[in-house]
Amino acid sequence: MSITTITPSAAAPAPASVPARVSPPAPAGRGFSPRLLAGTELIGRVAGSGLREPPYLVRRCDGQVVQLSQLLYVIAGTLDGRELATAAAHVSARMNLRITAEQVAYVAEHKLIPLGLIAPRDGSPPSLERLNALLALRFRAPIISERAVNRLARVLKPLFLAPVVIAALAALLACDLWLATSHGIGAGLRIVIAHPTLGLALFTLTILSLAFHECGHAAACRYGGARPGRIGVGIYLVWPVFYTDVTDSYRLNKTGRLRTDLGGVYFNALFALGALGAYLATGYEPLLVLIVSQQMLLLDQFIPWVRLDGYHIVSDLIGISDLFTRIKPVIASLRPGRHADPRVSELKPWARAAVSAWVISTLAAFTAMAVVITLYAPGYLTRAWQSLILQIDGISYSLRAGSIIDLLNATIGAAMLLLPVAGITLTYLLICRRTGSTLALKNTRVDATLAAGPGTKTPTPTR
Repeated sequence: MSITTITPSAAAPAPASVPARVSPPAPAGRGFSPRLLAGTELIGRVAGSGLREPPYLVRRCDGQVVQLSQLLYVIAGTLDGRELATAAAHVSARMNLRITAEQVAYVAEHKLIPLGLIAPRDGSPPSLERLNALLALRFRAPIISERAVNRLARVLKPLFLAPVVIAALAALLACDLWLATSHGIGAGLRIVIAHPTLGLALFTLTILSLAFHECGHAAACRYGGARPGRIGVGIYLVWPVFYTDVTDSYRLNKTGRLRTDLGGVYFNALFALGALGAYLATGYEPLLVLIVSQQMLLLDQFIPWVRLDGYHIVSDLIGISDLFTRIKPVIASLRPGRHADPRVSELKPWARAAVSAWVISTLAAFTAMAVVITLYAPGYLTRAWQSLILQIDGISYSLRAGSIIDLLNATIGAAMLLLPVAGITLTYLLICRRTGSTLALKNTRVDATLAAGPGTKTPTPTR
C-alpha cells in the first residue's frame, strides 16, 4: 500500500466570486432580520495576499472558508438579528458610504444566503455546497479529535523555537555528509533484503512517521497562534493519506502560514534524527535506511503540481488560495490580443507572473506525464503485471504455509504495484475530464450564440 501524506485544509477558501459593489436595491420585506448561522466565524482580511484587493475570509459552520469583498464582509458582520435599518447605518458609518436597509437585505438574500452564511428567509435548511476542487482529498474520516490535537500541538510547539530548528537542521546535514562520504547504507540494505520481517517493520515505522508529519503541521499552526483541527485519514486519488485540518492558519500572516506548510517536512527531519539517535545507541544498520527513506519522503512533499505540501507552499508564497482555478484564465490571457480575464487582472503584477509560471510548469509536467504514459506504459504495465503475478503467488504460498509475515509483505507489495498505476491513470483521466467539460461548455455557448442570430446576446451562466 502506497501512502503519501498531504495537508489539505479542511476546506480551502472558495474563489472570490462575489462582487464588491452592491446591486440595485430590492424591497427589504417585513420581518426579515438576517443572522449569521451558528458556528460561522469572521476570520478577517488575508495577510500577504497576491490580489490587488485582498479578500476577507469567513468560515462557515461546516468548516468551508469563503472569500468576500470588504463591503460584503462588513455587512455580514452586522447581521446578528438587528433591524436592517440599524445594520445599514452601521455599515454606512464603517465604510463611509450611503447604504440602505434594502441594499443590506439584497446582499443578505442574494449573496450571503447562497454562500451558506445565512439561513434562507423561509426557514429552510441552508445550502452548504462544498467546493469541488480539482485533485482534492476525498472521503475524510477523523481519527484524532480537535481537543487531543491541540493538547499534543501545545506540547510539541517548542520544537519550532529558532535555536531548536537550527540545531536540528545542522545535525541532519552532518548526518547526510557522514552517510554520503564515509559510511553509507549498504550494510543496512543487505540486512533488510535478507530479512523480510525488517522490511515490514520499516514500513510500519514509515506509516508512523507520516502520522508524526501531521503532528508537525498541527504544532506549527499552534506555534503561530492559530488553532489546528482534527487529524484524520482520507483518499487522495487512490492513495490512503493522513491529513490535518489547519484551516485556522488562514488567520496567520504569510510567515505563519508557511511555517504551517513546512511543519510536516520538518517533523520528518526530526523523525530521521530520532532514527539516527537510535542507531548511535544500538549500532543497528537498518536504522540508517530509515533515515534516507524519511528524506526521500521529505523531498517528495515538495512537488508543487499536486496538492502536497509543495503546492501549499507555492500557494501561500504567492498569496492565492487555489491555484488550479487560475489555470484556464491564465492560459486564455496569454493569447495575443486577448483581454486579461478578471481572475488574472485582479492579481498584483508580481503575483500574476508567479501564477503564470506555476501554470506553465504545471501544464509542462502533466504533458510530460502524458507523453511518458503513452510511450512507456506498455512496457511498464507488462513488467508490473509480471511482478503482480509473483506477488500473488507469494500470497498463495503464504496462505498455504500459514506465514503471516510473508502474507503481509506480499500483500503490501501487490498494493504498491497497483496503486501507482491506478493513481497516474486517474490523475490523467481527471485532467482530461475537466478539460473536456470546459471545451464542451465553450462549444455549447458558441452554438447557442449562433442559434440566437446576430444582434442577440446570450446570457452567460453564473457560478
